[in-house]
Amino acid sequence: MTAEKPILTLSGTYTLDLLVDVVDFWADRLGLSLAVRVTPYGQMFQQLLDPTSALRRNAAGANVVALRFEDLVAAAPATLDARVGEVADALKGFRHEVPCLVLVGPSAAKNPAFERATQTLRDRLADVPNVFVEAGERATTLYRVGEIVDPVADRFGHVPYTPPAIAALGTVIARWYSALVRAPVKAFAVDGDNTLWSGVVAEDGVDAVRVDEPRARLQRALAAQSSGGRVLCLLSKNEEPDVRALFSRAERMPLAWSDFVARRIDWSPKSSNLKSIAAELDLGASGFVFLDDNPVECAEMRAHCPDVTTVRVPDDASKLATFIDHLWLFDQPRVTQEDLKRTQMYRDNALRAELRENAPTLEDFLKNLALVVDIGKVGDAEVPRVAQLTQRTNQFNASLIRCDEAEIRRNAGDPNALLRFVRARDRFGDYGIVGVIRAHRSDARLVVDLFMLSCRALGRGIEHRMIAAAGEHAVAQGLAEIELQFRQGDRNGPAKRFLESVLKPQPGTGNSRYRLSAATAASLVFDATDASAALDDAEDSTPVKPPTATDIDIGSRYEEIAHALTSGADIVRAIAHRMRARPDLGSGFVAPANGLERDIAAIWREVLRIEPIGAHDRFQDLGGKSIHLVRVHGLLLERLRVDVDITTLFQHTTVHLLARHLEDKPASAATAAAQARGAKMREARMKSQQRYGVAK
Repeated sequence: MTAEKPILTLSGTYTLDLLVDVVDFWADRLGLSLAVRVTPYGQMFQQLLDPTSALRRNAAGANVVALRFEDLVAAAPATLDARVGEVADALKGFRHEVPCLVLVGPSAAKNPAFERATQTLRDRLADVPNVFVEAGERATTLYRVGEIVDPVADRFGHVPYTPPAIAALGTVIARWYSALVRAPVKAFAVDGDNTLWSGVVAEDGVDAVRVDEPRARLQRALAAQSSGGRVLCLLSKNEEPDVRALFSRAERMPLAWSDFVARRIDWSPKSSNLKSIAAELDLGASGFVFLDDNPVECAEMRAHCPDVTTVRVPDDASKLATFIDHLWLFDQPRVTQEDLKRTQMYRDNALRAELRENAPTLEDFLKNLALVVDIGKVGDAEVPRVAQLTQRTNQFNASLIRCDEAEIRRNAGDPNALLRFVRARDRFGDYGIVGVIRAHRSDARLVVDLFMLSCRALGRGIEHRMIAAAGEHAVAQGLAEIELQFRQGDRNGPAKRFLESVLKPQPGTGNSRYRLSAATAASLVFDATDASAALDDAEDSTPVKPPTATDIDIGSRYEEIAHALTSGADIVRAIAHRMRARPDLGSGFVAPANGLERDIAAIWREVLRIEPIGAHDRFQDLGGKSIHLVRVHGLLLERLRVDVDITTLFQHTTVHLLARHLEDKPASAATAAAQARGAKMREARMKSQQRYGVAK
C-alpha cells in the first residue's frame, strides 16, 4: 500500500490555483513527494478560525496563507492596522501542527503603509512556533519580475498577478518547503582558485591573486552559513604556505583561515580529501555540499563521492551574485541553538580526539574529560532540537521513529508519557542536546519507543545513564520492567550492539523488543575498565534521506536552478515546456486548421500544457477550468488583439467553435473592444495607485 503524500495546503485572499502548477513543477524537479491542495476561494479567515478546516486539519506537510492587504482593506483602507491584527490573532489562535508560511503581497508598487503592516505581522508572529512570514516583494525582486499586477486577470478571476509574478511566488513557496524537508546540509567544502578568489595561487602567485567583489560576496555568503551552524572546509590544490599567506592579508579576505574547521591543501584528489575530512569530523558524505568552479573537479567528486551534493560555481564573476541568490542549499528557514554552536563543537571534538589519543585507557580519558550529563523534561525551548535529533540520528537510534515538532509538543504535554532530553558537557565545551528518551506505560511495563543518542557522544557512558533514567522512572511508577523497541535499519548496528550488551531480546519478536527489570535498569552504570567497552567512533554519517526525496543527482538539479532558473520569466518558460500528453477522450484527433484555429490551439496548449490540442477537443475534457479561461482571455487579447467575454469562452468549448465565432465577429467591434479594455486597465491601475498611495 502506497503511503499518502504530505499535503501542502494553500489558503488566501485571492485565487491561488495557478500557484499549484508552479509548486508541482518544483516538486517534480527536486523529487519531492507532495500533494498541493487549494482551499475554497475567499475563505482565508474561515480556514484559520474553523477547527475542522482543511488548513487546520493538515497533519503531514505544510500550510501556506497567501494574502494581499489590498484584499483585506478594499472597502476601507483606514482599517489596515485592525485587519493586520485580526490576521495575527487568527494565526496565533491555534497550535500549528505543520509549518505555516504566511506570504504577504506583493503590491503593484512600493507602499510604505503595506511595508509597515508586513513588519507588524512579522513581529506579532515572531514567537509563534512553526510560523514563518515572507514578503512577496522579496520574491518579485529576487526573481526580477517587471510587471507584477495583471488588472484584467484580477478583474475576471481575482488572479492579481502576472505569470512571472505567480512563478516567483510559487517558487518561494517551493523553496521554503524544500529547505524544511531535504536532508540537512552540515558542511560546505569549498574550492579556492577562481572560487573564493580570482586567480590560481600556484600559477599566478599570492600577490597576483585578487578577491574581487563577486568572490567577496560568495565569501560573505559562506560566512553567513558558518554563523548559522554549517561547517566550512577548504579544499585547494596548492601549497599550504602559499594559501596561508593569502589569508594572512586580512583586508583582502572576508573569510579568515580560522573560519575553516578543516582544510586539505595539497595535490591529492579532492574526493579523497573530502572523505578524510568527513572521517575527521565524524560527518557523513551526504551532509556535505562541494562548491568548485572547475567542471572536471565536480565530475571527479560526483564519480567518487556520489553522496556529496556537488554544485559547480560559475567561472564568470558577473554571474556569481545571481548564483548566490539562487543556490537553494543556502536557505535555512529554521536554526536551532545547537546549530549555532556547531562550528565550535567540531573544534571541541578535535581537542577531545587529541585527549583520547594520548590517554592510556578509556577510564583515564573519561576521568580527564570531566563529563557532566543532564537528563531533563522537554519544554518549548527544547522541542526544535529534539525533533531535529529524531530526523537526523541514524546509527544510535533504536526504533528509527522520526518526529516533527508538533508530535514532540504533544508528547511534552502528555502527563502520562515520559519524554526526556539528554544534554552533555565536559572540560572542552557543551555538546548541547545529544539524546532523546520517550516512553509510555503498558500494563506493568515501561515501553521505550524513542531511544537515540548522537554518535559524537557515544562511548562515554551516556547511553547507560539514559537506561538508568528510564529504570528510575519505571520504579517510581511501580512498574516491574522496561522494554525498548528496536527496528533494524541499514545503519543502526551500534544501537543494536548496545541493547544486546545490557538488555535481553525477547523470543519470538525478531529481536524487536529488549527487556530488563526496572530495578536492574535503574542501577545500571558504565564500566570503563571493561575490556569490551570501546569508544564507538562510528560516524553518524549520512543524515536520513527525507521520505519526500528520490534518488536523483540533487546537486545537478540545484546547480541548474542557480545557473538557469533565476527569474520569473525563466520559470514560466520552463513550466511551459513541461507538457502532458493529450488524454484519451474517446474520439479521434482532428488537427486544427491553419490560421485562427491553430493560433487558438497554441494558446490552449500553453495554458493547459497539453500536447497536442485537437480542433474538436472540449476545453473541460482537457482539464480546463475557469481559472484557465482567465489566462486564455488574456493571451487572446495580448497576441491576437481579440477581446471576448469570459462567458463567450465558456460557451464555445472547442478550438473550432471558438475560431468560427471569432471569424463571424466584425473586426471593427473586436478592435474597439480591445481598445476599451485597454482604457479600463489603465483606469483600474490609476485608481489602485490613488487608493493605496502608491507611486505612479
